[in-house]
Amino acid sequence: MRPLNRPEYNPLDVFFQCVAEIGEADRQKPFFENQEHISQSVVDFEAATATRSWHALPRVGRGHPEVVIRGTLTKGDLVSLYGDCLVGGAEARELYDALLVSSDEKCPFCGGIGQVHTLDHYLPKSNFPIYSVLPDNLVPCCRDCNTGKMSSFATQQSEQTLHPYLDETKFFTERWVHARVCQTTPISIEYFCSPPEEWPEIDKLRAKSHFDQYNLARRYKIQAGAELARVIHSRMKSLRVLSPAQFAEHLGDHADDSGYDLNGWTRTMYWALRRSLWFCGADFNEPPGQAQAEAVA
Repeated sequence: MRPLNRPEYNPLDVFFQCVAEIGEADRQKPFFENQEHISQSVVDFEAATATRSWHALPRVGRGHPEVVIRGTLTKGDLVSLYGDCLVGGAEARELYDALLVSSDEKCPFCGGIGQVHTLDHYLPKSNFPIYSVLPDNLVPCCRDCNTGKMSSFATQQSEQTLHPYLDETKFFTERWVHARVCQTTPISIEYFCSPPEEWPEIDKLRAKSHFDQYNLARRYKIQAGAELARVIHSRMKSLRVLSPAQFAEHLGDHADDSGYDLNGWTRTMYWALRRSLWFCGADFNEPPGQAQAEAVA
């Protein structure tokens, strides 16, 4: 999980820039007639952001494009602004592209495992069409995170995944993803979610929801496999002269590397390796012992 700078675009400017892409004045007219309702929806989103309670915003069921959402605007009217105007428009498309590259091509939801492929609606446009082109609701995302998450948004605050633009700093600066070294054949890394004890319970639950909904335990473990093999090979070759304490210090340099996300798979893996007395002192030229998971100290 990595933070992103909040978009600086004015929500109403973006909305009506998309409306301008429609072209025909008679099709644009309903949007201008309902400007007051659009403005109120932005106010409502800001209020929800202040309390991280986006789940409480009004939602509609999937399908039914004829349903009226605000004023006289239908779900179909609002959803089309995204596909036809923001994605498929001319000038509005420039805004889409700017949001797309704002994460340096690294997906914020999975800590950069995947390469950004699209913009994800944090609040799905199928349930919250009024926010289909709201910049704060459009987050750069990889294909796996976009297709693998739950198809509908949380109905409880504890189930809300983390928001790269809008969530508290602690989710990005304090460790809540942990790992343990497993003495399996081959050796593997097991990831799990364990937020700090002093966090409010709701924040612990949200971190766990994010970890589970984006399937980070499995995805991190897969990523760690090749890197762990490389570490072991280096230990058997160029790093064989290091004592266990020196090897642990070497691993610690990677665990403290701020170039990687604190709760990403890389730093978390090295953090677990450094803390493993068994791993730091193991002779990898010897046959592996009985498979077991090492408890975290």
